Amino acid sequence: MTDDLKAWLGPAADDLTPEQLDVVAEAARDIEQRYADPDEQPERDAALTATVQFLLGETSAHDAARTLIAARAEERRAYVHAEQVGVLLHRVQGTPKATAAEAVGISRMSLLKALGER
Repeated sequence: MTDDLKAWLGPAADDLTPEQLDVVAEAARDIEQRYADPDEQPERDAALTATVQFLLGETSAHDAARTLIAARAEERRAYVHAEQVGVLLHRVQGTPKATAAEAVGISRMSLLKALGER
């Protein structure tokens, strides 16, 4: 186990058995390869957090599934929100379609579909 990993674990390291610490170290190596891009630090942290929480009995497959389902529903609501603002930018303010789509972070084709043009 690296010093960086021990530092990342903080007090949780004291709650893990030596065998569990080995699992964490192996998982950390795997996670580092899976999410190797420097911009994927949030993904690495999430995967390592899941590892520790699972080993400590703080999360389960059921918990992970519920969290994912809730996040997907929230993502959909956020997308619909952005899409509607894009529609309003175009219809109310006269913003060009491509500009409105870009402003709210959706594709131009998605905006066209929302406008009933696709």
